[in-house]
Amino acid sequence: MQRLIAAVLLCLFAATAVRAASDGAKPKVRAITAFVRLDRSSYERQVSEAMTVLKAVKSEFAKRGYETETVRIVTQPFAELLQGLSGQDALSFLRALDDLSQKDGFSPNVGPAMLHDSDDPGAMHLLARALSTLPHLNASAIIADDDGVHWKTIREAATLVRYVTDHSARSQGNFQFAATAMVKPLGPFYPAAYHVGAGKQFSIGYESANLVQEAFGATHGDFDASVAELTRQLTIHAKVAEEVGAAVAAASAWTFAGVDPTPAPMGDASIGEAIER
Repeated sequence: MQRLIAAVLLCLFAATAVRAASDGAKPKVRAITAFVRLDRSSYERQVSEAMTVLKAVKSEFAKRGYETETVRIVTQPFAELLQGLSGQDALSFLRALDDLSQKDGFSPNVGPAMLHDSDDPGAMHLLARALSTLPHLNASAIIADDDGVHWKTIREAATLVRYVTDHSARSQGNFQFAATAMVKPLGPFYPAAYHVGAGKQFSIGYESANLVQEAFGATHGDFDASVAELTRQLTIHAKVAEEVGAAVAAASAWTFAGVDPTPAPMGDASIGEAIER
């Protein structure tokens, strides 16, 4: 009888352990990012449509026990978005978009002000003014790509950073700007996210530094084992994102552009702490 009780308890313990492993800490969904080519005459309707898709993705993740931190909308590149507008009218439109983002609950990104080194630097000057006064708008400039280093863009980016440092509250407008190199379109993370196509696409990014901490902590300094365990865990959650993305894409006229498995950190979820282990 004692052996039977012990066996039952052992089975219960094993089942609990298996369940705990399968229900291990999930990463947060850092970003569900929609890519939209806005028409200034109907942008509110387009934003509403994008929000419907973003909320559907967020809902699918919630059903699977994942918390979503942000939903995001990325427009076409800055100069294309504002083409034909005077500087003042452009700033007025950007303010309206910034205000709408707070009303509807998304984080806005207006893409790179200079996509190519031959682009008009006037867009960077306008962006500097926007970042100095609009607290939620994100943007970027591409300083290197497959065609090489964009030296003119680098100089314009430095000028922008200096201007925003001097003209934004506590110099914090620079947090919404990135000078990027070799970043491809349709990535979910800000401020580098951008697209150059027709839009109606979305991608997903996790805040998964906690997985790095777990993997490195469980393997006690064995680097090869840490890599294998981290790969296993990232794959599990990437497959969930693929499942969610495919489900929403099938139910809408939107295209799922993929998941970025980069283990983004946040607060106590630190990649540095994982490496120190």
